[in-house]
Amino acid sequence: MASNDATTVVASTAATATMSRAEEKATWRMTRGERTRYQLGSVGWTAGASIVIFFMTMFLMFQGVSLAAVATLILIVKVIDALDDLLFGYVIDRINPTQLQFLRKIAGAGKYLPWYRVTFFLLPLSVVLFFAMPGGLPDVAKLAWFAVAYLIYDLACTLSQVPMHSMVMTLTDRISERDNLLKIRGVLLIFVTVVSGLLWQFSISEFVGLPIAVVAIGSAIVALLLMLPLSRKVTEHNVQLKNVTDEAAPKYTIREMLRAIRTNRYMLLILSADIVGGISLTSLTTSVFAAFFLFGNSMVLTIPILIAFIPGLILQFFADRIAHAVGKRNAIVGFGLIGALAGLALYLAGPSNLFLVIALMAISSIPATVNVILRTFLIPDTIEYTRYRTGQDCAGIFYSLDSFVTKAVSGLAAALALFILGLGGWITVEAESFADLAAQGVTQPDSALAALWITVALIPALGALICAVMMTFYRLRDADAALMARCNAGEITREQCEAQLSRAY
Repeated sequence: MASNDATTVVASTAATATMSRAEEKATWRMTRGERTRYQLGSVGWTAGASIVIFFMTMFLMFQGVSLAAVATLILIVKVIDALDDLLFGYVIDRINPTQLQFLRKIAGAGKYLPWYRVTFFLLPLSVVLFFAMPGGLPDVAKLAWFAVAYLIYDLACTLSQVPMHSMVMTLTDRISERDNLLKIRGVLLIFVTVVSGLLWQFSISEFVGLPIAVVAIGSAIVALLLMLPLSRKVTEHNVQLKNVTDEAAPKYTIREMLRAIRTNRYMLLILSADIVGGISLTSLTTSVFAAFFLFGNSMVLTIPILIAFIPGLILQFFADRIAHAVGKRNAIVGFGLIGALAGLALYLAGPSNLFLVIALMAISSIPATVNVILRTFLIPDTIEYTRYRTGQDCAGIFYSLDSFVTKAVSGLAAALALFILGLGGWITVEAESFADLAAQGVTQPDSALAALWITVALIPALGALICAVMMTFYRLRDADAALMARCNAGEITREQCEAQLSRAY
C-alpha cells in the first residue's frame, strides 16, 4: 500500500508490525501454485548445476588426463566466465526479451521471468554436452572438449540462474513472504543436494558401477523437467521500484551499475567471504577419493552426511527464527565458528580412527548447511540497501556476481584440490567408475594420501574460520534493511524511513 498521507502510512506501519503470522501471510502476493513452481525451478536448477560440480573432477580423473592441465584450464575458463557474468548482469537489468521480436511470444510478461523462459533449457543441454565426451579421444582432444564444454556450461548456468534468483525481488514486496521463499528454497536445495549426491555416489560406486556419463546425462533430463513449470503460470508482483526521485531514475548504464556495486559494501563483503569459503571447499572434490583410498570404501564418508541430515534439516526449518532471535549476521558467525573448530579437530585427529572422523565430520557439516540458508537472507537485504541508496534496481547484476562467485569458487576449489594432489604425487588412472577402479587394484603413495587428507579436513576448516571472522564486519542491521524494503515498495516515504533508521547509511 502506498499513501501520501503520513498519518495513514504510520498507522499502517504500526498495524503491520503487530500482525500475527496468519494475518501477515494473508497479505502475501503470490499464490501457492506460484510458490511451488518457483521452488521446483530452484530445485531443478540446483540439480542441473550440481551434476557438473559433483562429477567433473571424477569424470576427468577417470579419463586419465593430467591433473595440472585440468586445473590450469579451470582457471582460464573462470577468467573468461567472469566477463560473461558481469555482461549478462548488465544486460538483464537493461534489456527485456519481450523487446526482441523473435523472443516476444515465448518470453511473456515480467522483468526477470522472460529471461528465465528463454534460457532455462540451456543448462541441462550443456550438461549433456559436457558428459558426451568420447572416451577414445587423445588427451589433447579431451582437454579441448572439456574447456569448450565447461565454458558453455558456465554461460548456461548464468543465463538461467541470474533471472531465477533475481526474481525473488520482483515476485513479491513482502519481506516475510520473501524470507519464507528463501527458507523453503534453501531447505529444499540442501535436501536435494544431499539426496542426489548420495544417489549419484552410490550409482557409480563399486557396489553398482554405472558409468558416470550415463548417470549425469539421465540426471540432466530430470533437472529439465523440474525447471519447466517455473516458465508457465507465474507472475512478478513487484516489478516497479517506488519512492525514486526523477534524478535517481534507473538509467542502467554500465557506469551506473558499477556505481551501485561500489555503493553496496555489504554485498562486496558477502561475496568476498563466499570466495574464501568456496575456494576452501576442496573436500567436495576429494572426499569420495579419500573414502576409497583411506578407508577402502567409497561410500563410507556418506555416513556423516546421513547422521547430520535430520538435525541439520530441523535447524534449517528454524533458520528464520534463529536469525530473528540473534540477528542474521550473528547467527552466521556463530555457526561458522562451530564448524571451523570441528574441522580443525578433524584434521588434527587424522584418518586413523574412522568413528572419530565420522563424528567430527557430522558436527562440522551441520553449521555449514544452516549457514547456506542464513546467507540467502542477507543478499536481498543488501540489494534493498542499494536500491534505497541509488534508486537503481540492480538485482540482476548482483545475482550475476553471486552466480559467478558460486561457479568460480567451485571451479577454483576443484583446481586447488587437483594442484595439491598433483604436488603430493597423485597417480593418474583411467576408469569408468569406482567398481572399475577397485578391479584394477590402484593404490596411491603416502604423500598423495597426506595431500588428500589436507584437502578433506584442513583447508575447509581454515576457510570456515576466515569467513566467520570476515562476517563480523557486516554492519547492516536487519531492522534497517526491512525499513528500506518498505520504502522501496512505497509503503512508507523516504522521510519516514530516515526517521526510523538506527543510524545514517
